[in-house]
Amino acid sequence: MAELLEDVGSLPPLAITFACDREEGPYVIVATPHQLPLADQRLAVDRIAARVEAVPKVGEVLTGRYGASARGRWADTVVVAVTNAAPHLPGMPALPGRTTTTRETADTLRSLTEWVKKTESHMDELVVTDHSGSHTVHVIVEDDHAAQGVLEGLVLDTDTRVHRPGRRYRALLPTGHSLSVSVDRIR
Repeated sequence: MAELLEDVGSLPPLAITFACDREEGPYVIVATPHQLPLADQRLAVDRIAARVEAVPKVGEVLTGRYGASARGRWADTVVVAVTNAAPHLPGMPALPGRTTTTRETADTLRSLTEWVKKTESHMDELVVTDHSGSHTVHVIVEDDHAAQGVLEGLVLDTDTRVHRPGRRYRALLPTGHSLSVSVDRIR
């Protein structure tokens, strides 16, 4: 996925979700932040669509809100690029001034490779988010045993020890990125 990001050039901040479907295999969802104008969000979808040889689709996703999406393959992975048409509600914070780059997002993905190889059997989803000033990593697992497998060998947040089953855990990754792990038994 890092190579794909580098190939498409500069994009807005992204949330990249990695998961696996029993029928289609691995897939990645690349989503843009809702605070951006749709035209800026479309830039990301259009560039990714061109690289995965897909035709972007535009349609109404919420009443009166339009979005774009594209679905294609990159190597053995299904890639879905989507705009986020959620309304920007009063009181919601604006997207902070961006100090990160698409290249830094690609570098973040690469830096996580070794850790992910060790822990991916415990993960249901891995989400890497560019918050315009830093990157965070979030993992969704199905039970506390899987959460402990993901957290093994990491520096835990001091509050993590008091978390009960079904809650969120926090730790610091070897890369220096913050990690949150959520237990979601519904999956």
